[in-house]
Amino acid sequence: MILLWTKSTLPLSVVIRAVTGDDCSHFSIVLYDSSKVPSPIVFESNLLGTHPLFLQTALTTHTVVHQLTISLTEEQEDKILDAIISKFDGKPYDFGGALYLGWRKLMNRIFKTPLPAHNKWSNNDAYFCDEIYQCLESAGLPDFGISTGMETPHDLWLKLKDWQIAS
Repeated sequence: MILLWTKSTLPLSVVIRAVTGDDCSHFSIVLYDSSKVPSPIVFESNLLGTHPLFLQTALTTHTVVHQLTISLTEEQEDKILDAIISKFDGKPYDFGGALYLGWRKLMNRIFKTPLPAHNKWSNNDAYFCDEIYQCLESAGLPDFGISTGMETPHDLWLKLKDWQIAS
């Protein structure tokens, strides 16, 4: 399995990075290496909702900023796939939550106001791209508390890169 943090020249990616001050705007999970399928499958959440696509397609518009490869058994990847499909597939993007997160991150950057513990405008039936990390917990990966709706993809990277070194 590969975890990807990406950016693009698309307007939303540029805005997200400008507001947050982060180097990446997007997080996705890549399952099944090319020895098992013709193209690995990427699960992401974007403005069109949460859905799968092929890695080759995703990389036509996104540039990889950070990457973390985690060795999993096929059974673990299957558990993650099942969790993604049952919890996230076809769910909408969390527009309200994204606006609140962006507003609070901008206020934090400009005025140093503390970030709240939870996203007050988030929708429990809609998701950000980094909230899909919750599915990795079904395969036994650590719970990093990514479900508050107040983390950006870069925040997730900061939590996981240290775990990678320690694991």
